[in-house]
Amino acid sequence: MSAMNALPRCAWLLLLVCASAGAAGWERIAAGVDYRHLERDGVDAHVVRIDLHVRSLEVVATTAAERGLTVSDFARGRGAVVAINGDYFDTSLNPFGLAMGDGVVWWQAAADVRRQEVLGVGPGRARIFPRDAPLQVPKRWMTGAVAGWPMVVEDCASVSALPGSPHFTLAPHPRTAVGLSKDRRALLLLVADGRREGVPGLTLPELAALLVEVGACTALNLDGGGSSALWLRDRIVNRPSDGFERRVANHLGAVEVRRKR
Repeated sequence: MSAMNALPRCAWLLLLVCASAGAAGWERIAAGVDYRHLERDGVDAHVVRIDLHVRSLEVVATTAAERGLTVSDFARGRGAVVAINGDYFDTSLNPFGLAMGDGVVWWQAAADVRRQEVLGVGPGRARIFPRDAPLQVPKRWMTGAVAGWPMVVEDCASVSALPGSPHFTLAPHPRTAVGLSKDRRALLLLVADGRREGVPGLTLPELAALLVEVGACTALNLDGGGSSALWLRDRIVNRPSDGFERRVANHLGAVEVRRKR
């Protein structure tokens, strides 16, 4: 009897799945959480793919009590598998856009502040709401929300006419972004390093192209620069450009949970 015949069919299927994931450069971190480190041509980026249909995972966003924590402190407090920084913020660590955590809205965008896109998350689902139809009242399914600007990927393609000043849009910077697959089953978290020798960062067009490459069909730019940080398992895996983590207004993460049967 051959070794293949000796193994149960399910075991071979598992081997094939693991082999294909490895060939694509993805590393399994936890059930439903895959990680990929991209290093090439001055790019140093970290990408996490979260399967929103995995019932043992919950995507969480910052509560009012967690406002102003570093990504590490937020992640440790939540016991998160992965976490990133969220929205832009002012000197008082107030976010620019809608902020919601654990089902409670704790910050609304001021009327005189630029409208932003919003990522809404809830059990088994996520959606990016465009700023041309601003989300002012969360959907009933939402438990968390993080705002950002601008949309960089729509309809599985890079946005061709990106807004912002040349320094913001066309100069390289550290970047943080979130994306969704075409079927909205996969949530993508991306942090790209920058502002160090040989690794300048990404322009927004470069960020968009990278997000499309890793499977995003819609994607939103979040706060970047020295705020960009990605926690994985038990530590920050990127190199924040300030040389240390900043305190930030809000965060997004994924935690492992035990659901009642």
